[in-house]
Amino acid sequence: MQIKNLVGQVNPYDKNKVQGSDTRADVGKQTAKASQQAGTQADKVQLSSEAKLRGAAYKQALESPDVRQRKIDELKERVRNGTYKPDIKKAAVNLIRDDLDLIR
Repeated sequence: MQIKNLVGQVNPYDKNKVQGSDTRADVGKQTAKASQQAGTQADKVQLSSEAKLRGAAYKQALESPDVRQRKIDELKERVRNGTYKPDIKKAAVNLIRDDLDLIR
């Protein structure tokens, strides 16, 4: 079956196409011209208080010393010496708990 004549617009994006030249230079010129016509108005970003708090927390975390590094170094040394004996039952319980958390 072939439909040749359709009533209405088939592609809703057709009406939003840019008319004229599609080169990037022309688009850049049009954007610059529009910003000059707008005067001194500029785009600005406003962060929420939660975003500011998260940013501050992230910055502080990056600047804080790595307190776990000592523990990691100790575990590496115990593994090298053969003195590290992990609790297999505890590891299995943690794996099962994590799997159950994924299902819920």
